[in-house]
Amino acid sequence: MANTPLLESVDLSPQSWDLAHSIAMTLVKANTDVNELSKVTAYLRSVAHHPDAGSRFFKFMSELVRERRLHRTKQTEGYYRSIEEICKDYLESLKDNPAQMLQILGWAARLMRYYKDGGMPLGEIPPPPGSQLNSDSERPVEEQAQRLAEIAEVRDNTQFRVGQKLDATVANINGNRVTYEILGTIRLTQKEPKRAGSLSVGQVVQVAITDLKDDGGIRRISLL
Repeated sequence: MANTPLLESVDLSPQSWDLAHSIAMTLVKANTDVNELSKVTAYLRSVAHHPDAGSRFFKFMSELVRERRLHRTKQTEGYYRSIEEICKDYLESLKDNPAQMLQILGWAARLMRYYKDGGMPLGEIPPPPGSQLNSDSERPVEEQAQRLAEIAEVRDNTQFRVGQKLDATVANINGNRVTYEILGTIRLTQKEPKRAGSLSVGQVVQVAITDLKDDGGIRRISLL
């Protein structure tokens, strides 16, 4: 087994960088312990030489969630559950490429510290690959620039407040994670464990703002 050469042999594509950022931001938003992400990454590194390394990795995470004797604190199960769900969302399509998964997870752990310990604001989190709405990185450069300009214009010209009610379009549903599109530009993805099953893509719903970012952008909403 040659772990270091395996890591050094892979360059991250722009799409993989997006995945690393998305995983990091989502885990920080879920208040997940970065040390637990490092542990599951270490496991993947230890089995990366096996042809079914990706499948072993996802099975290992399921066992971590299920085996309570492996939970050090009351929060540990929640950490493992968040990591399992987010890795399935963003990395399952790469399960046959453990080297790429290792690079992405390694950078995701570094980026978690960047966002959390460095106090960097969380931006819009792109939906997982395969979602009905592609991430911005998959759009042509001109479309990305136009979209960023549209988001900036909405942010600059709109003063949001906690409690404000808005119409939102359900842009994507992935398990219990729902992506809402607000004012035609702003997209927020959050868990809706009790409501996701009753929603459909394209449905217009009403939401209320429950939390704002330091720059006045919307951090969290509540489905009414």
